[in-house]
Amino acid sequence: MFGARDKARVASWHRWLGLGLTVPLAGWVVSAAVMMLVTMNAPNGLAGVYTLNPYNSVDVRLDEATVDPTAVLRKLATEHGIKRIYWLRLQSRGPHLWYVVKPTPYAQAMVFDARTGERLDPLADVLLQVVAGEALAGGRVAGLESATEYNRYYELDRVPVVRASIIGDQPATLIISRDEGRTLRRLNADSERFNWWYRTFHVNQLTDHIGLWTTLLFAAAFGVIALTLFGYMLFWWRRPGNASTALAARSRVLRQPSRNWHRKLGAVAGGVLALQLIVGAYLWISLGPLEDPFRGKASFSADWGAGFTTERSLDGPATVLARLSAVLPPSQKPVQAIEWRQLGEQDAWVVTSRMDEAPRVFAAATGVPIEALAPAVAGEIVRHEVVGKPSFIYAGTSPQLWMDLNRPVPTYQFRFDDPGRTDVYVAQNTGQIIQRRPFFWRMFGPFLAVHMFSFTGIQAVDVTFLALFQFAILGMIATGWRLQFPGTRDLREVRESDSPGASGSDA
Repeated sequence: MFGARDKARVASWHRWLGLGLTVPLAGWVVSAAVMMLVTMNAPNGLAGVYTLNPYNSVDVRLDEATVDPTAVLRKLATEHGIKRIYWLRLQSRGPHLWYVVKPTPYAQAMVFDARTGERLDPLADVLLQVVAGEALAGGRVAGLESATEYNRYYELDRVPVVRASIIGDQPATLIISRDEGRTLRRLNADSERFNWWYRTFHVNQLTDHIGLWTTLLFAAAFGVIALTLFGYMLFWWRRPGNASTALAARSRVLRQPSRNWHRKLGAVAGGVLALQLIVGAYLWISLGPLEDPFRGKASFSADWGAGFTTERSLDGPATVLARLSAVLPPSQKPVQAIEWRQLGEQDAWVVTSRMDEAPRVFAAATGVPIEALAPAVAGEIVRHEVVGKPSFIYAGTSPQLWMDLNRPVPTYQFRFDDPGRTDVYVAQNTGQIIQRRPFFWRMFGPFLAVHMFSFTGIQAVDVTFLALFQFAILGMIATGWRLQFPGTRDLREVRESDSPGASGSDA
């Protein structure tokens, strides 16, 4: 089936592919090792652990707002043509009082000065400097840098943000949205290091041009798969006892230690490497080109219609605070935020007394605390935010990490009968979606376990297997390069095997 010329051609392809793919292959292995070491003992993964500022640095009372919430609704209707909103929030930021309006669950927010009614978004750097400085306890801003950021909560592909460098007790980089000053990510030194190795050497995304770099990444990956296939073909042809002539004569060269090691390591690790590349390609498709459906954005409902209209009237902050004075915890600090929200058939006030704690929810009609919505009520609220408003089943409760607080909050889990079979995790007290996980996302876990060699669940055992595999790949690279610089004896044996006196034929 394969003649001598074909086998020589395969050997040449194997050699040149191996040499050409050395850099990306070594980069994948080394970066995987670094990322494993970075995250091995991370207590909260890449999300990090931070102490949030519990209170605004300036004691600003919310009832000092000279613009009432009803006036903001009228402004939205008359000046911006907005007929319905998701929620409206009054909050203090440093010396400022802002109304934040969320037109839909996935739109960027709108911000209005609560003293003048002036629209402030996108927030200027001077305002974001205040926001960033208030974010972490014991922190101060060293600098701001404009950027864009992917975020699963927004319908936009890229959200305008600033990267705020925080120094002090908790050095960090905060990714803060320009619409309302929301913290989208917090990065410490470990997560910055992980992201640099991941983007630069593991997925080779050197700029934001995902299509270009993904094409090059996949070309390299399929090149390594071809390299592995050619290696197994050569391993079979050059096996001991093979009667094939020219290759049999060359088998004496296999006594060279580097070639022996190269063959053995390739035979053991080559197939695993090919599998890892196929799995890695799936993982990158999930986190890169197809991140929208992976993160559940395909389940966003374009005809969302819950919330409340801008034609109605809302109780002002002074009224809300007076009615809740007996049930709010006593504090020397003013309330940090009030949010007006519709929860199913009832109006609700979502009150933040401390920014490092989950807000409290109250029925607006009675002032009675709402500790948790009934699962059926929460599911019905969320159904309006899932494409097609499909049916759903209640799948239980679980804590889920909420970036706003940087810690898990109690959630309900619902599985919707939408095209993505999406699992939606909903905050039990506010009905707010914390996570969307379609079937595409749920498949990620088993693939990631294979990619990270997480077979036993015992970290020491799994890490040992992964490290052995990585050393085997590096050994293949090193011995492959060693074979390109043969010694005098090696060259003599190769010439002898190529001499006219070598017996037999590969025909």
